[in-house]
Order: sequence, then C-alpha cells, then structure tokens
Amino acid sequence: MMNEGAVHSKAADWLFQTGQDAVGDVLLASPFLSYDVCKRLAQTGGPGAARTLFTCLDPSAVANGYLSVDGLLQLIESGFSVRHVDRLHAKAFLLGSRGFLGSANLTGAGLGSSAAANVELGVELGAAQVSSVRQMMDAWTSRTVTPADLDSLALQARQLTVVDKPVAEGLDSELALALVEQLLVDARDSDRTLWLKSEYGEPALDQWRKDWFFGSPAKGRPSIKEGDLVVISAQTRDCYAVVEVTSEPLHIPDDYRDERGEEADRWPWVSRTKPRFVPDELLELKAHELVRSTGGLQNGHIRLKFDQFTYAVRSLARLVTD
Repeated sequence: MMNEGAVHSKAADWLFQTGQDAVGDVLLASPFLSYDVCKRLAQTGGPGAARTLFTCLDPSAVANGYLSVDGLLQLIESGFSVRHVDRLHAKAFLLGSRGFLGSANLTGAGLGSSAAANVELGVELGAAQVSSVRQMMDAWTSRTVTPADLDSLALQARQLTVVDKPVAEGLDSELALALVEQLLVDARDSDRTLWLKSEYGEPALDQWRKDWFFGSPAKGRPSIKEGDLVVISAQTRDCYAVVEVTSEPLHIPDDYRDERGEEADRWPWVSRTKPRFVPDELLELKAHELVRSTGGLQNGHIRLKFDQFTYAVRSLARLVTD
C-alpha cells in the first residue's frame, strides 16, 4: 500500500520490503553501492520486469571503498542494465508504481542496514511523483556499462596510488582524476607545506609542463622546501598549474642568472619544480577563490591550508573532466 509523503530515516526497510512485492519496472539511481546491497538487489523485480541502475563509474569511489565493482558485475549478470551518468549525485528508487527519494546511497551505511549506519532521510513518493521522476531519469544522458568497463574501472582505481607520469599535453579525464587523487594523498603528508605562488606575467602553461623553477624575493631565505606542493598563479590571478618543489632554495644559480638577468637580484632565491597537474588550457579559477586576501602575493607566495589546496586541485580537475 502506498504511503505518499511518509518520511523514513532507514531506507532499507522500505526498499527491501517494497522490492519483494513490486510489480513493474525497477529504476534505481545511486553513485555509491556496496556488494551486500547489490547482492540483494540482484533478486529484486518480478518476471519480465525491466531493471535499470544509474550510477557513476568513479575510480576514486572504488579506491575508497564506496563503489563495489564486483557488486556492479553481479547486477549485470542478474539482468540489470547498469548505466553510467557523469557526476551523478541523485539517489532515487522506483519500484513499479512506488518510489523513494532521499539522501541514501545503495550501501549498508546509507540504507541503515549495517551496524555503522549514516544519518539519512528519505520520503515516499506518490504515483504522480513516481511518473515525473521516472521521466526525468529516463532523460538523463547515460551510457551502458559492460563487464569490460568494470575491468577498466578496477584498473584505474588501483593506479590512483601509483601515478608517476609526466604531465604533458593531452591530459584526459581519467589521467586527470588519477593525478588529482595522488596529489591529495601527498598533500596530507605533514612534512609538506602547501603554497599559492604568484608569477609575473601572463599564464604560461607550457612552461610548467616541464621541470622549471620560480624565484622568491630578497628578504631572506624562503621557507619553501623540497617536497612542498605549489599552486601557480599568474599576474592576472589565474590559478592554472600545480607543481612540486624538487630542491631547497638556491641563491642565484648560474642558469637562473642567465635566464633572468638583472631580475635575478630582485628574486634571488630559486626553487626548482616538477609538474604535478597542468591542464591543457587556461581554466577559470582565480586566487581570490582560495584565500580571503591576495595581498600577500605581493611578496610572491602565501601558505595554503589543506582545504584551500584541495579546493584548488579539485576545481581544476572538475573543469578538466566536465
């Protein structure tokens, strides 16, 4: 019996009870899925019912244990049509004429069926709402997921923590994601300091795709050190590259003097760098989106907090992978 508007804090009770009695097609949406839930969902739906799951093939979700590749494979093998939707965030469960919309993913924690349950809310839909939600979901841009896609997804997830590739032109979305996840792992290292560094002139993407350097003012030896991670900002305040420092500060090395001439005396402390994340083109990310005040960049660099650095890296990645 329908109970339109009923609010639930534990979606598992609604989902699995309704799934036993559902008559009609099954349509589910969830970015995250756990194996135990997939195993139960594989038994959902009556004879002849079309069963579809929308999810998002995100290697980082797999690497962090939020998305089960084996579970998705079991759903495919049981007759589900699994479809990938870029940047999916919706959670919706339509079982025949009944529906549920809320915050819960199809995981034990999300549904409330595991010992360590999340705090969630969801609401039962009426017949008209079920029809409306179904039409919206059917209109999503999606593609069919195959077992080969799942093999590729598992491989990408394993590679997230072993990425050590030079950043060059042709940065695709999968490599961008892998580079970003490794960057954020490295940024958690307490021995590293995170910086926003201003460079004179217009953005120079090609320059930062190779081993390069930046200078610091003649106020004394800077605290930037080998291993630190640096977001590069142009004079226009466009943030467009992330590099890793590969040397301790050097005082006017010969090649720097040859490159910069008299400017070397104004910015005498040199930190050498290697690329960590450099998009193919200039993206819309400004320094004022990261820090309250950019005044400190007059001195060349500002220390970033972890959340500020994370925001910068994920913003650049999102713009690349959209």
